[in-house]
This record gives sequence, structure tokens and C-alpha cells, in this order.
Amino acid sequence: MMRFTQLLWCVLLLLRFGFLAEAILNPVDFLALQAIRKSLDDLPGSNFFRSWDFTSDPCGFAGVYCDGDKVISLNLGDPRAGSPGLSGRINPAIGKLSALTELSIVPGRIMGALPATISQLKDLRFLAISRNFISGEIPASLGKVRRLRTLDLSYNQLTGTISPAIGSLPELSNLILCHNHLTGSIPPFLSQTLTRIDLKRNSLTGSLSPASFPPSLQYLSLAWNQLTGPVDRVLLRLNHLNYLDLSLNRLTGTIPGRIFAVFAA
Repeated sequence: MMRFTQLLWCVLLLLRFGFLAEAILNPVDFLALQAIRKSLDDLPGSNFFRSWDFTSDPCGFAGVYCDGDKVISLNLGDPRAGSPGLSGRINPAIGKLSALTELSIVPGRIMGALPATISQLKDLRFLAISRNFISGEIPASLGKVRRLRTLDLSYNQLTGTISPAIGSLPELSNLILCHNHLTGSIPPFLSQTLTRIDLKRNSLTGSLSPASFPPSLQYLSLAWNQLTGPVDRVLLRLNHLNYLDLSLNRLTGTIPGRIFAVFAA
């Protein structure tokens, strides 16, 4: 923390005396981007970071989008299909980008835990880091990011449970956590705008509560888990489903006929 403060004062002094005349970015964001860059590298064949020259304005870097002097969107890696992606770890300095609304990282070899500092990003709406090697638990503190709408951490190495704090996010629309190693029960989801839940290929257990899923759901995939108990009361509430996969669990009961009528409509 002390080192970050010292660097911040250095940048402020350089700006004051004109040595970084090209830099228009807020100094806190400038230093955060530097820390993020030091923790990541291009995989062989990727040139994503070629434009990240900190003697120029970072708002012109690949994947960096600004509003005024603040970074509002950070899309790390070449998004073109087949691009090699990035390696390294996500630096906790990501939490210093206080105006960030969108954070995504393309498939690659990003390892380590998801920094809990992401919970400091109060305006974050979109978080997508899929097909990497993120490990550890999903921070329960993500429940503090109350404006989050899309959470996609699929195809990683995540363990632990899905915290009820995630289920309490009021604006959540898309939750995609498939192909991880998550355990425990599925928490109730309170958002009335939630349309997609994809939790397939985990090790989730327990029964499904009718209160777990809002009627707004259109896509529900819970396949390849260890879920038990009846499903009929759960499905009766879901009148807007157009995709349902409950296969390879230990569920019981009948699927209401009206579900098929919804699919046929």
C-alpha cells in the first residue's frame, strides 16, 4: 500500500511539471494498469500488449476504453477466434479502477485466484473470465457489486460453494459457472431479471427449492451434478423457459406437461 501511494505521488508530480504531458488518465488508474500489465504476458503468437507503451496515453491501448480520465472498460486479450490469449495472474490492483463497468479476459492461461478487490468495483456490470485456469473460491464479496448483470467464470478450476451473496445480486441477468469444481447447494436467486443460469459440469449437491429460481428464467442448465429431490414444484414456476437440461443428476418426480407446451410455443 505504501509503495502504491509513493508511486501515485510520483505520477502526480510528473503530471504537474509536464513530464507526462501525453498522459490524460487519472493517476490511480494509470498505476493500476501498470500493475495489471506487469502481472500478465502474451502467450506465444499473441501481440495484444504491443500497444501498451506507458509513455503514451493508456486510453489508446488495445482493450482499454475510457470516459474522460477514467477507465470504464477493460477487455484483455485478442478477441479473435483462435487467438492464443494471455498468461499470468490478475493483479489485485484491478480494484483501483473505480469507474470500471466491464472486465473481460479472453481464453488463455490465467491462473491463481480471482482477486477479492474486484468487489470494490461498484459500477461493474459485466465480468467474464472464461476458459482459463482461475482457481480457488468465488469471493463472496462479489455480492457487494450490486450492479453486476453478467458473471461468466465458466471453464476454470474454481472450487468451493456458490455464496448466497451471489444469489442476492439484484440486477443479475446471466450466471455462467459451468465446467468448474463447485460444490454445495444452489443458493436462492433473488434477481427478477435473471434469464440464464448455467451450472452444468460441477459437483453441486442438495435438492432444488421452488424459491431458488425466479420465474424470469429462460435458460436453465444443471446437468452433470449430484442434485437430488423432486423437480416438479420447481419447474411449475418457470413459465418462460426455452432451454432446460437437468440430465445426469439424481432428481426425482415428474416434469410438468406445461413445460413442453412452453417449448413448443
